Order: sequence, then C-alpha cells, then structure tokens
Amino acid sequence: MEIKWTPSARRSLRQIRSIHFTQEETKRYKVELVRRIEQKVAVMLEAMPASEPSWQGTYRILGDKYKVYYSFSEDKRSCYIEALKHQYQHMD
Repeated sequence: MEIKWTPSARRSLRQIRSIHFTQEETKRYKVELVRRIEQKVAVMLEAMPASEPSWQGTYRILGDKYKVYYSFSEDKRSCYIEALKHQYQHMD
C-alpha cells in the first residue's frame, strides 16, 4: 500500500513549530512523526472510523498529540493522509 499526504496535510505538517527546540530538532521530530504515523496507519488500516460527521468515510488515529485523518482509494492500494490536527485544535 502506498501512503500519500494531501496538500492540506503536508501544509499542517510544515506548520509544526516549537519554541522549546531548535529548527533542526523540530525537523527531525517531523520526520520521525511522519514515520510513526505511516507505520500506525499501515497497522490500523480501517480499524478506527472517524466519528465526526464532517469526516464521515475516513479513519482516525492519534499520532503523538495529533489527530490524523485518512482514507483509502477504492482498490485499497493507496492511503491518503488527509488531515493532521493537534488534538486540542478545533476540527471543522
């Protein structure tokens, strides 16, 4: 299965910043976060449907302190990471 990040999810990932860590440390954190998210999605697959009405038809996992919403292509060969939101961030 190929995991793809939508432009919206990539934009959210790029916006992760920290006042406590250097730019290099934050960059390494983001690389590791992507790896953990993709690994968890590959293991969970369709086990956790999103409960929010606006995300019907998608699935949700928690990766660190982020809600990760994803969906699959009809043939299940591709997975699309659609959104990455901090768990305390309001969801639309």
